[in-house]
Amino acid sequence: MNTPNNLHPSLRKPKALKPRGTLGLVAPAGRVDSNLLLKGVSRLETLGYRIILGKHLEKASRFFAGTDKERAEDVQDMLLNREVDALLCARGGVGAARMIPFLDAKALAQTPKIFVGLSDITSVLLYMNKVLAWVSFHGPMAATQFGGEHSPLLEEHFFRILAGEMLAMRYEGVSALRPGQAEGLLTGGCLTLICTTIGTPYEIDTRDKILFIEDINEAPFRIDRMLSYLKSLGKFDGIRGLVFGQMPQCSPDVLPEIILDIVGESRIPILFGFPSGHGDSLATLPFGINVRLDADAGTLTLLEAAVE
Repeated sequence: MNTPNNLHPSLRKPKALKPRGTLGLVAPAGRVDSNLLLKGVSRLETLGYRIILGKHLEKASRFFAGTDKERAEDVQDMLLNREVDALLCARGGVGAARMIPFLDAKALAQTPKIFVGLSDITSVLLYMNKVLAWVSFHGPMAATQFGGEHSPLLEEHFFRILAGEMLAMRYEGVSALRPGQAEGLLTGGCLTLICTTIGTPYEIDTRDKILFIEDINEAPFRIDRMLSYLKSLGKFDGIRGLVFGQMPQCSPDVLPEIILDIVGESRIPILFGFPSGHGDSLATLPFGINVRLDADAGTLTLLEAAVE
């Protein structure tokens, strides 16, 4: 391990998810839609998985799924529960960072487990990378993805990666803003939440990384502001490559110009429109794993298994 504050090759990997394993569902952030949750649980059970629900999962406290302590308790309990093979967040929303201080890092550190989420869950994914030194997974959630309309490819790639396959991910609609190839550890998440990690114990470390960025429903000037903020902090200095998501409701047609204006002089390979996170959510991305970005081929390839 290099330092407590760097992503590094020695991040601990969780055990692979086996067919007919047990999935624990938690809601670290926003209130959960009961109908979508029911549909998501039904779909996961149809696929052969046993489901355990967090005891506070369907609670409500303002716009959160229970109090900060209740949400943290569910996450902690599921991570320490030996029956549970992997955790899926029910949804994103708001509030995940608020429950992080109530997690017991010492109790969790030696028990890496698959943890999957996106959007507001970005804070927890980076906390797991930086504080717990675990690989974490930017991927589909139980209510919002499995409980909604989604492509069979989402399920296929999700379960293949959690089983340990080293996929070469290539999808229609992905374009190269800058050509070239690069290798490095993968990190990133939702742009808004990446910015909120600055100054925290889990502040994103981007040096020598392949950086993935996505978001939803942000005006182009806000995207410009956030990318400029990260640039002013040196977060684009020394990165090896950039991958942008589909950026729905962010006027994605004008974003390439903004991106190249802010980071184009670095000459690193840049992909745009990669379907992970908000949008089609087809790709599950393990943060802390070595990957190869080939902008010319439009691919992102895992160079090692994300699980043991």
